[in-house]
Amino acid sequence: MNLRHLKKLRIIVSLVVFAFILLLFIDFSTPFIDSVSNFFIRLQLFPSILRFFALFFTISGLGFLLIILISLFFGRVYCSSLCPLGTLQDIIIAISKRLKPKKKKRFTYSRFSNRILRYGILTVTILFWVLGSLFLINLLDPFSNFGKISVTFFQPLIYWINNSINIVLENFGIYSLRPLDFKSLPLNVVLVSTVIFLVIAILSVWRGRLFCNTLCPAGAALGLISETSLFKIAFNEKACSGCMKCEHVCKAQCLDSKNQFIDQGRCVSCFNCFTACPNNGFYYKYRFAGKNNFTDPSDNHGKNRRNFLISLASATLAIPIVSSNKLLAQSAGAGSIPTGTSYPVTPPGSLSHNHFTSKCIACYLCVGVCPTNVIVPSFFDYGLEGFMQPKLDYHKNFCNFDCVKCTEVCPTGAITKLSKKEKATTQIGIAKFMPESCIVVVQGTDCGACAEHCPTQALQMIPYNDIFLPEVTPELCVGCGACEYACPTEPYKAIFVESNYKHKEALPIEEANGPREHDEDEFPF
Repeated sequence: MNLRHLKKLRIIVSLVVFAFILLLFIDFSTPFIDSVSNFFIRLQLFPSILRFFALFFTISGLGFLLIILISLFFGRVYCSSLCPLGTLQDIIIAISKRLKPKKKKRFTYSRFSNRILRYGILTVTILFWVLGSLFLINLLDPFSNFGKISVTFFQPLIYWINNSINIVLENFGIYSLRPLDFKSLPLNVVLVSTVIFLVIAILSVWRGRLFCNTLCPAGAALGLISETSLFKIAFNEKACSGCMKCEHVCKAQCLDSKNQFIDQGRCVSCFNCFTACPNNGFYYKYRFAGKNNFTDPSDNHGKNRRNFLISLASATLAIPIVSSNKLLAQSAGAGSIPTGTSYPVTPPGSLSHNHFTSKCIACYLCVGVCPTNVIVPSFFDYGLEGFMQPKLDYHKNFCNFDCVKCTEVCPTGAITKLSKKEKATTQIGIAKFMPESCIVVVQGTDCGACAEHCPTQALQMIPYNDIFLPEVTPELCVGCGACEYACPTEPYKAIFVESNYKHKEALPIEEANGPREHDEDEFPF
């Protein structure tokens, strides 16, 4: 049976999935794009698993079961067709092969399957997760890494192209394209994303899908399943001429043409071997049909089992003590004394500090779609277990009162979906005013910027000698940060949002009193 068409089908599917997920990350939004993109995101392995448990066994979190089912039947099809990071690696491999000398374009079979490393990392990742830390998932999960790369590099690139075209069109009096504001990220976050991108790119150029078969926990998990898949890619012994053309195009370096052996745990089902073989020497074989061609001549099942047990034991011994280094609240001070919140402010819909940090994989999707850039990746603000997870930074901007975009895109359930009405009463924090830092007190001048921009009227100006000071009504405050962002004091704010460890409910705004129309205007400071 000729299966050459499988490669073309794989390329089409992978590029479609890659394009739609990338469009969501760079915040190119239409109802059609959003619906298709969210469907593909539901098919990402670890985000789907986390979503399933985060939203109490929701149906929208069952995508991982489909992935497991496909893997049980046909192996790691997910890695070649549905994983956007896998497609990115394929693009890098394709570009690098065009730049390499002819002899260096070829891949060769690698006897070193890296089982101990691969399954050891998977075991440590799962144990970290069980102990309440998503550190390794945040660092190694392919969807999370694709998000970091997309928001850090691809989104600014697309925005630059858009703005460049916009400038050209405006010179001809065409104003159909609107300019886009670049989203700034902290330098340490950019450096981490850069290192991740470089590691993946270097491994791809050097050894193809080496990242997928050494460091990726999703690849390791699906590799375990694929070793027992019902249908396996196999050599047709009679058709094989030993030309090694199949081996030279195998990106997973799992194909030994000399011994007609395929390491099913490493095979990512790219189907390159089907098109490379001039004699149609590959086919899908039913696992229990006839002679077994899947035994490694340099290995055996007993040795594989021993290696896996060794990896489990070594991984268990390697687990450090995962601790939650809680951030201490900083004391207030006048003028130059730092102010801050005890815990980072988590996005609306994240329910609580614990819920968010135990479900977020730091994919930056909420960062990419946030229109005000108030959601930014943190570094170690949540401790080791929350490495790179996003927070709200009110020095950069404020959370739009009517915006619910971040609640609509989260793939793991770390941020649950909110309607605009629910968002209007979700209290993620409470504003705290420090009169000793306020310019009204220190400089004796009028201000009122914080009260002027409060969308819920939680801040009212009250008399103070011959001037007025803001007073906070906690029941009305939703913690949007408009007051903190508008406050002109430097370098620290006279009013800041203290995060709620567990989100609360604020009193609804009376329609006659707010929110004010000018809250949507640009801030003066």
